[in-house]
Amino acid sequence: MLSISRVRLLLCLLMITVGCQQKGSEPSSDNQPSSSTEQTAQKTTGDPASSSAETEGPSEKENEKSKIPELPKTVQGNWVLMLPQREQMMPLYLYKITLNATTNEDKNKSEEKTEAQAVKILAKGADVAPAKIVSSKVSDTTVEFNESLLNDGKEFLRLSFQGKLQLDQGVILGNISFNNENCTPALLLPTMETDFSKIKGPMPSPGAQELMQAMQSPDPFKQLNEFTLKMKSVPLIMDAYPTLMAIALSQKKDKKTIEEIISRYLETAKLWGTRQEANSLISVGSMLARSDSDSDLAVKYLDQADKLIKDGVAPLSGWKLEMALARARAGLKSDKPEQIQAAGKLLQDELKEHPNNRQLLTELVTYEKSHGSIDKAIDYLGVLAGSPLTGREQQLIAVSKQNPEAVKYEHPMDTLTTLWKEKHGSTDGLDEYLTKSFKRFLQSFVSKEAKEVDLKKGNRVSLIELFTGASCPPCVAADLATGVIEASFPDSKVIVLRYHQHIPAPDPLTNTDSEARFILYNHRGTPSTNLNGQPISGVAGGVEQVDSSYKQILEALIPTLSENTNVKIDLSAIAKDDNLELKATVSGTEKIKEPLRLVAVLAEDELQFQAPNGINVHDMIVRSMLSEPNGFPAVDGKLSLNKTLPLNDFKGRLTDYLSAFEEKSGANFTGAPLALEKLHLVVFVQGELSKDVFQVASVPVSGKITYKTTGPKSKSEKEKPATAPKPAEKSKEKAGKPEIKPEKKEQ
Repeated sequence: MLSISRVRLLLCLLMITVGCQQKGSEPSSDNQPSSSTEQTAQKTTGDPASSSAETEGPSEKENEKSKIPELPKTVQGNWVLMLPQREQMMPLYLYKITLNATTNEDKNKSEEKTEAQAVKILAKGADVAPAKIVSSKVSDTTVEFNESLLNDGKEFLRLSFQGKLQLDQGVILGNISFNNENCTPALLLPTMETDFSKIKGPMPSPGAQELMQAMQSPDPFKQLNEFTLKMKSVPLIMDAYPTLMAIALSQKKDKKTIEEIISRYLETAKLWGTRQEANSLISVGSMLARSDSDSDLAVKYLDQADKLIKDGVAPLSGWKLEMALARARAGLKSDKPEQIQAAGKLLQDELKEHPNNRQLLTELVTYEKSHGSIDKAIDYLGVLAGSPLTGREQQLIAVSKQNPEAVKYEHPMDTLTTLWKEKHGSTDGLDEYLTKSFKRFLQSFVSKEAKEVDLKKGNRVSLIELFTGASCPPCVAADLATGVIEASFPDSKVIVLRYHQHIPAPDPLTNTDSEARFILYNHRGTPSTNLNGQPISGVAGGVEQVDSSYKQILEALIPTLSENTNVKIDLSAIAKDDNLELKATVSGTEKIKEPLRLVAVLAEDELQFQAPNGINVHDMIVRSMLSEPNGFPAVDGKLSLNKTLPLNDFKGRLTDYLSAFEEKSGANFTGAPLALEKLHLVVFVQGELSKDVFQVASVPVSGKITYKTTGPKSKSEKEKPATAPKPAEKSKEKAGKPEIKPEKKEQ
């Protein structure tokens, strides 16, 4: 099963070259190689029989036509960049690499210009972004380049490749980093082509089947160990070693076995470049620090990574934090007080740079509980428990419940509740503390760029509309990122509205109007985000993607904050005598050349509800739209609102909708949040054709909001069962299968 040799790997890689040279030929299947591939195998292995066969067989002209070029001796020539994945290798770009002779004239040129000539992009693969070389550096056997991937001419991703020619294989093995983040193996394959017309891709990834079989075998440690011994040049080897390490550590293999695996791992990593080697050293140190192994062993490999960095390996963005976490974990396992204190200080120093990093916070809880302050432990736990868990945290909790001896990981809410009771004697005040902690969590993401915005410039207020769902995992990043926007700017500059949908499961925060607004924009899934009526892409993910989603919104938002407009909205909202008195007048729309609508919304702020996706505090949830989802038309050329809305009618419309939906779908909305106390009136002017929002204003409802209880309560209004936990602790809502229109698919 594990019999692939370096020569056989070379044949797999050279398929791209064979296909390029022989017109009309296609790469052969794995089960029945083509004759040209067999000839290549014979030539490469130096089979004497192949030489005599050629002499007696095809004519010299035919031999010339089917001849496979010799292995490259330098990096000069045309090369295809391949990105290995689990089951296939993707061709990304085709380059021409030139070895520049150093002359007196060249020395007078700028370094940037000379380097830019070393690597040139000839073509790109299908569905690959256009790109340009930013800088490059080559020698006879090495190549490095930085490349900008472009969207509308602007860089959205930076690719960095470092590689070295393997003379015995004829390929350049190296590694890629995207945006200076974690690197991955990659390789350059030689080719005669100058475009992608004859280059077939993606290609099967060598060793994929063997790796899958090894991981699924009854004894994965044995099979993975054999895989790593026999597949040294296969790109997937760098996936196999961390898995083998994890199994060895979980099975508590002896120190000699662990170190032997690590030695082979690091030797293999060198084939893919010193950056890959450093990355592997940090990975090894981190895995050892998390395990029950000797902490000195983890420090040993972290020190080796540090030496490589000092010797010139440019560090990737996550290395410093990962190494700090690993050193701190190793230090906390020590029985020496000075090492424990040093670990605590290291964590606290890193937290200043990464205030919302959940791994740092978790380690600081461990440190403070045993060696520091219970108050500080509660402070860190407030952020961890008051915000959604990462995917990794959810997995650790699940594994810990199934196998507590192998993994020990307590839900931060459980830890916080225990410490809170120890300090206060009960859980009184915990819910309020979690809300404050959640706000601190959002505040920690506010960027320097946002803080530097001149809020005095421009009078246009921007509107962000988010379409989300309480059971939607990728909506977490969108919900939190818009929350960070609210923490970044006052509502005199930005207003956020959130419209909940029954996607992917029944959602008690959904209503008829939020569904209608979703349809108005022709959205097909959640999360979907609009800025001033126009869609923003790339706002989605889990807790790990909050920062990137926030930056995506910020990039589109900041230019609008300095804009001026003649449109002005005056409004008021008063609760009086069991009614809502709502008024709005608009002026300054004369120069807008399209029909306008006045859209009025009642939104509830700071709503407490533990959503299945982990969000507990919900801000500015749309509860009602006071007309059609596209708003009121102008009357006599004027946009205005003057409406008296009975509070019981407002609440009754929501409860009736939820009851009807429960009946229809089988959902259970018992205990649905329907306090409806912190209401805001939000009014905006929107173009009927363009959907552009020209101005928006918001005001909290003043006066006393009270609702009369008449008749029997609907199912969704019933009190929570006596045994039900508090909002911060309660379990997930039960969910049935609603009738969801086909277009409403989760993205």
